[in-house]
Amino acid sequence: VPAEVLSADGWLSDDPWIALAAILEHAKRGDYRHISQLRKWILDEACDPTLVSACLGLTADAGLDTDLDFLAELMIEGPTYLRIEACLAAQWSGVLWLIPFIVETWRSLTRRADRASVEADLSNLLDPIENEPEFFGSDLSETEYKEAVDLRLSELQNAYGSDRCSISAGEPVDMNKQVWLMRKSLVPSDSDEWTDWSNFLIWRRKFEVYSGVDCSGFYGKNGDFRPLNAAAILDRYMASPLPFEVGKRYFFGNLVP
Repeated sequence: VPAEVLSADGWLSDDPWIALAAILEHAKRGDYRHISQLRKWILDEACDPTLVSACLGLTADAGLDTDLDFLAELMIEGPTYLRIEACLAAQWSGVLWLIPFIVETWRSLTRRADRASVEADLSNLLDPIENEPEFFGSDLSETEYKEAVDLRLSELQNAYGSDRCSISAGEPVDMNKQVWLMRKSLVPSDSDEWTDWSNFLIWRRKFEVYSGVDCSGFYGKNGDFRPLNAAAILDRYMASPLPFEVGKRYFFGNLVP
C-alpha cells in the first residue's frame, strides 16, 4: 500500500484513487468521517464510472446517516444513471428507511431494463430466499407494486422496531447465520455438482464488507470459482466468528453507527 494512502491526510490527495484508498483505510479502522468526501466524485460527470461505482459502494457500506441521506437525495434528484446506481448502493446498505426512495426511483423510470434493475435491488432486499420472488418481474400494477412494498416494509418495521434496521432477503442481516448458509450452499449434492448458491455473490460481498475477511481466495487466477477454497476460508472464520449484532451495519468488524 502506498505510504500516501496510509498517511493521516491521504484523504486530501488530489488523486481521487489515492484519496478513495485512504478513506477506505480510515473506514477499516472505524473512522467514517471522511466518507462524505466521496460525494464530489460521485457527482462529477467527468469522473471514471468505475471510480463513481467504488465511491457509491463505500458510501453504502461505511456511510453515516448523513451519507445515506445523500444516497436518498441522489435517488430523487440525480440524473437517471446515478439514480439507478444509488438504488444499488441503497441495496448494499440494506437500511429500511432507504427503501421508499428506491420505490420512487422505480416509479420515475420509463425504460423496462432500468425498472428491472431496480426491481432486482428491491427483490434482494425484501424477498426471502426460500420463496418465489414477489418483487421482481411481477404482474402487479405500479400502484399495487408500491402497496406491496409498503406492506412488507410495515411488517418489517413492526417486527424489528426500527426503520434503521439493515436487511437482506426479507430479514435483518444476521451475518453469522449468513456465513452458515454460505457454507451449507457449498456442500456438493454429488462429487461433481455444486448447488444452491444463486445468492452466493450477494452473501460473499456482504460477508467481506462486514468481517474484513479477504475473499479473493474464493476464485482462481482466471476468476473461476473455487468452492473448496471458499469452504476453507469460511471454516476458518466459523472457528472464531465475530460477535455481530443482528440488524446492525458493520465494516471490517467495526460497527457503523
